[in-house]
Amino acid sequence: MKNVEPSLTILLLRTSNIDDSVIGECADAIREIFININIDIQKDFVKIPGYLYDDRRGQYHAEGIVYFISKYFSDNRFALLIASVDAYVPGLNFVFGLAVPSIRTAAVFTHRLKMLSDYNNYILRVKKEVIHELGHLLGLNHCSNTTCVMRFSNSVLEVDEKSYLFCSRCSAKLINMGFRLKSSFHF
Repeated sequence: MKNVEPSLTILLLRTSNIDDSVIGECADAIREIFININIDIQKDFVKIPGYLYDDRRGQYHAEGIVYFISKYFSDNRFALLIASVDAYVPGLNFVFGLAVPSIRTAAVFTHRLKMLSDYNNYILRVKKEVIHELGHLLGLNHCSNTTCVMRFSNSVLEVDEKSYLFCSRCSAKLINMGFRLKSSFHF
């Protein structure tokens, strides 16, 4: 294990239709898992530019959104947007989120997370996807453990099946990279 503890500051951003309770629940979930984490919540809403919308698909280009919000990136923090839009990447019908670790920026797209759900389950789904994309930003890949938050999800039902926690293997990887996790928040 490395002795150097990386500085972990996350800037949470949102579009105008993401309410305070969603952003607050996500911030709380991150604080529950990580020790000594700083979370900044931007008060101003992010307006996604219209040029990132694909009229033929009726969806936004996920990678374009992530690069657009990368302007909020700085050397000492990560940027993560929660957006109430439907998004895609070429080759997939949709994505729940996308992280680009090289620019320390990610986004979670909540449009499909609302499907077949009550409000509490919707919030839990968003928290899972926020932790999932944060895991990617910190260097984790997808996990084969079906209940690990780092499992790739093809549907909201698969999101429901996984936990919002890292499995012991993914937790060990984060710890070996120098990140500190609360011991009761992994399995």
